[in-house]
Amino acid sequence: MIWKSEYKETLDDIHVEGYSVAEADCRAFFSSKVASKIVEADCAEQLRTHLEELETTGFDSSALITEMSKSTVQVKDWEIGEAIAEVVLAEEHDAIFPWETGWDKRTPRASLPGADIVGFQNKTAPRFMFGQVKSSSENRLPPQVVNSGKDCLRNQMHTLKHECAERIQLIQWLLVRAKGSAWENSFNEALERYVQEDYYLVGILISGGRAANAKDLTGICKGINHTKDSGEISLFGYYLPFDMKSWVSMVPDWEVTA
Repeated sequence: MIWKSEYKETLDDIHVEGYSVAEADCRAFFSSKVASKIVEADCAEQLRTHLEELETTGFDSSALITEMSKSTVQVKDWEIGEAIAEVVLAEEHDAIFPWETGWDKRTPRASLPGADIVGFQNKTAPRFMFGQVKSSSENRLPPQVVNSGKDCLRNQMHTLKHECAERIQLIQWLLVRAKGSAWENSFNEALERYVQEDYYLVGILISGGRAANAKDLTGICKGINHTKDSGEISLFGYYLPFDMKSWVSMVPDWEVTA
């Protein structure tokens, strides 16, 4: 456990928690777990590994590997934020992500519509977990990504909560991947719990270079308009000692893009 609890509250039936991390622990976290998560989600890396495995069968993949090496592997700073969110949810909040959402990207600069977080939470039995991630180093309380603009965290969480069509689309995404896989039983269990209004929504702020403050998240609870009779919602703030602009340089062998 590298995360220090900074605040913990419950407002409008929404759990709000904030955590910080020491500088040395943050550097180690980036170079190991965050880097590994990004590699897992990188389709180019998946193909490169597969080609190297094929070479053991006599398949000559050298030309294609050389061609791939000419392409610079690029990562965006917001992708770093999403990787951090998935790692901490898995390690600290019983989240399971059997499939990388990044695998659905069709172009290097694409971003997926809908939720950033798609998976299961498995405390006692699997249930669906959906959520949104925002990253910011803005010196504002709260940062604009939390409560300003159409795509702010407040509005996106309100949509996840109140527009069932949004959640059904995500469930369909999971079904395509779960059907016939080792995760089909987990999907079916989560579906049964969903019918009983039991699912988990999370909103996450990854903040860099600024102090933890519960007001980053408590101010949007009322606007989400949650009622505890349908699903559970948590808002998490993770506070890093480094400004967002430096995140990519902390992950080995990756280059930032805007």
